[in-house]
Amino acid sequence: MKAKSTLYRSLWCLLFLLPIAVCPAATGKIIYVDTDAIGANDGSSWQNAYTFLQDALADANSFEKPIEIRVAQGIYTPDSSSVSHDGTGNQKATFQLINNVIIIGGYAGFGETDPNDRDINSFKTILSGDLDDNDADENDLFSLSSEPTRTENSFHVVTGSGADDSAILDGFTITAGNARYPSPDSRGGGMYNDSGNPTVTNCTFRTNASSSDGGGMYNYNSNSILTNCSFSRNWAIGGAGMYNLNSSPTLIDCTYDENSNVADYFIEVQDLRGGTMFNKNSDPTLINCTFNANHNSGMWNQTSDPTLINCTFRMNNGNGMVNRGSSPILTGCVFSGNFAQSGGGMYNYGRSEPRIANSIFSGNSSVSEGGGIYNRERSRTMLTNCTLTGNSAYSGGGIFSQEPISVLINCILWDNTPDQTTSLRTIKNSNIQGGVPGEGNIDVDPLFAKPGCWANTNDPNIIVDSGDPNAVWIDGDYHLKSQAGRWDPNSQSWVVDDVTSPCIDAGDPNMPVGDEPMPNGGRINMGAYSGTPEASKSYIDY
Repeated sequence: MKAKSTLYRSLWCLLFLLPIAVCPAATGKIIYVDTDAIGANDGSSWQNAYTFLQDALADANSFEKPIEIRVAQGIYTPDSSSVSHDGTGNQKATFQLINNVIIIGGYAGFGETDPNDRDINSFKTILSGDLDDNDADENDLFSLSSEPTRTENSFHVVTGSGADDSAILDGFTITAGNARYPSPDSRGGGMYNDSGNPTVTNCTFRTNASSSDGGGMYNYNSNSILTNCSFSRNWAIGGAGMYNLNSSPTLIDCTYDENSNVADYFIEVQDLRGGTMFNKNSDPTLINCTFNANHNSGMWNQTSDPTLINCTFRMNNGNGMVNRGSSPILTGCVFSGNFAQSGGGMYNYGRSEPRIANSIFSGNSSVSEGGGIYNRERSRTMLTNCTLTGNSAYSGGGIFSQEPISVLINCILWDNTPDQTTSLRTIKNSNIQGGVPGEGNIDVDPLFAKPGCWANTNDPNIIVDSGDPNAVWIDGDYHLKSQAGRWDPNSQSWVVDDVTSPCIDAGDPNMPVGDEPMPNGGRINMGAYSGTPEASKSYIDY
């Protein structure tokens, strides 16, 4: 969803004040690295490139900065150098990032038509912790750390400790790290950052493991900056993709797919530090990030207040987000098709107070309470301009709250099973199926452009019940139908319907219409797109 509310724009303004260094500064010395180079191997050109990255890093340490290290396609292990061609087998060996040194992968390298041709997908540059070059396939992520062929792997493939944001890693695949022994070597299989703020761009963290925390990346007192990075099939006890402790990293356009840890969806019987991203005493900022099909909760916050803008949590097996004593701020986010014991979309406990605006909870489910959102232990949610639909649970299909302290304003709760909500303190100017008392509330079909549905995994045209073992949630389009114009995200254009939603111009009359396009009737709409440039237009029947 690309809606931009006033809060959305304000958060973007704050973002531009962050010290993000995603572009290289003026380059001084250039050092070349290529496993296939056959020249003098002094790093002076592609023909004379170092064949080991560790030699280039040692060279960079001895020269005036800034320095750019260009690395060609190939596999590089941290224990190998010109002194130890076959590697030392030292599991503590790591690629240490250096201030004012930019390390760039993805070059074609020596022997290619244009060695300076750069494409990180065509010319994969891999930093690997597989020191013996014998790793078995990672079919079972739960045994990734203990698998016999991986027990000799590097503890940390890359280390950014002590570095600042001028230490840049760009265009690499970081894989096969295995942090297995007592702290700190039990944390951060792919990358370990202690009091470091490196910049990581266009990198993939895949099949790294930790016997403790942070399979892909571990941050302690660190404010890393990540752009266009992916974390896939990593494993750890806590924070399979990333673990943040006393840290506030910034992540833009990052993805977390199919990561796994021991925290399954039975949240009530445990109090673990689970989650694909685990935050403790940390306030990360995430923009346009996606958590998809992870075998645990997408994000787990403990006494942390992250900010999320336009982020998606989809098909995670164990809550989209868990909050314990935390107050995240979410704008323009989507929670879709997540599953858990309770709180499929979001689980809040320990006096958590998330503030959620212009967001969608659809097709989330739970075995017990709170298909969309679950609140307990004096936790409360403030939802403004949100849509909750197609969620299911034993009780509280849309929202389940143990205490009536949550607030809904300008929201739509429709077609949640078996009910829309339980025990909320304030609901106003909202469309709640079945009706609830409160100022400006209505009970009428919102007329979504295309409601989501449960379909057969093998044939999405076959509609099934959410309890079907072969069911998958097919998300819909929750823009409101309008005879004056509705935004169609597929065609990226305005379309005209033959009916108009009653949720248009039905929101809180005291709230500004924000960025709603004309004609807007001078009153904000209900639902996830209200107050944004994608709000459906007001129809005036003359």
